Amino acid sequence: MARSAAGPRQKPRLRTELSDADEQRLQEAVALFGLPKAEVVRRLIRASVQAGPALSAENTKVVIELAQQVRTVGRNLAQVLKAIHRGQAVRIEDTEPVWRGLHEVVAAINDELTKMTVAYGSKLRREAKLPVSAEISREEEA
Repeated sequence: MARSAAGPRQKPRLRTELSDADEQRLQEAVALFGLPKAEVVRRLIRASVQAGPALSAENTKVVIELAQQVRTVGRNLAQVLKAIHRGQAVRIEDTEPVWRGLHEVVAAINDELTKMTVAYGSKLRREAKLPVSAEISREEEA
């Protein structure tokens, strides 16, 4: 079917036939990730070229917990800023332990997210019999 030169370009589509076993695996992935089939396929494609790691259900729960920690930190920062604006803030030297603690929490959250996504992404790649880069292998060992 030829498309008109003036008509809008449609997004590329994929139509494929699956064996019963592959359909079952796709259904398991849909249930595991809680996503529609099309999104599962898109994420698997991205993961296959390391453009975006997928997360397991367990890792998704960890991300939710980490997001709650980030929101808590954000609320604390907002309270500090309100105190500064009201003229109730203490000297900057006295706040150094708070800022150091904040930095440590943010660094720990970042480390946890990095470990989680690298490890799970590598697991997916190994299970799909795709190569795992040496850089990712080194990060998993750390």
